Amino acid sequence: MLLAQELVTYAERLATPPDVYLRVRTALDDARVSAPEIADVISSDPAMTASLLRMANSAYYGYARKIESIDRAVGLIGLDEMHELVLATSVGSDFQGIQPERMDMSRFWRNSVRRALLARTVASTLEQIDPQRLFTLALLADIGHLVMYVAIPDLMAHVLETQPLEGESLADLEHRIVGCSFAEVGAALCSSWHLPVSYGVLIGSQLDPATAGEYARTAALLNLVSAVSATASGAAPHEYPPHPDAAEIARVEIDAIEANLTFVKPQLDLMLAVFSAN
Repeated sequence: MLLAQELVTYAERLATPPDVYLRVRTALDDARVSAPEIADVISSDPAMTASLLRMANSAYYGYARKIESIDRAVGLIGLDEMHELVLATSVGSDFQGIQPERMDMSRFWRNSVRRALLARTVASTLEQIDPQRLFTLALLADIGHLVMYVAIPDLMAHVLETQPLEGESLADLEHRIVGCSFAEVGAALCSSWHLPVSYGVLIGSQLDPATAGEYARTAALLNLVSAVSATASGAAPHEYPPHPDAAEIARVEIDAIEANLTFVKPQLDLMLAVFSAN
């Protein structure tokens, strides 16, 4: 049986943190840093600069005037949200650069972006939930599967070919065959990348939100959003069933989340185009 950290170590291409993100994170961790200094760090990477300007000028933000510099983008969007955008854009670029032998990366990427858009749309209707942060978490929520398909493709093929027992979810099946689930592997990757501790907690507890402690509501929202998004993508019911307590913990009903799929559909191709231009 394999441990989550072992799989992250095997998948060396994913175990290295996004360089631009780490430099931005280091700068943000310095209480003395200013917004122009953050902009300078971002601007040192032309690809990241172009990606973030595309994002800032996208329909989601809807600024009346075109944003032509990272300085202005940071000033308008804010440091906290810029942190999330840098992470999402960095990881998005990494997602597309990896092609596991037994994984449909086009489908994986589309499902990840759909889930992230749905998370952000739902969060925008709730109090005390940061939409951009939930967007990034949802984008990362299934990254454990990417690691697993890179590290153990044959074993994951066996998981897909195995009929689940009655009441058994995909994560349960992974535990039975591999020894750990995609959520645990995703949490281990967050730790390896030195992301904020809350990211690992939330991604690791997405299947059982109550275990997230102070982050339980956000974990429950991630659980519900992922379940709804999985169904919308045509996934089998056992792949991501909603946790029975998630709606109560999140303080939102699953049908309210499903209703937001209508708003996500027209955004999906636009957002995929923004990310694929990296």
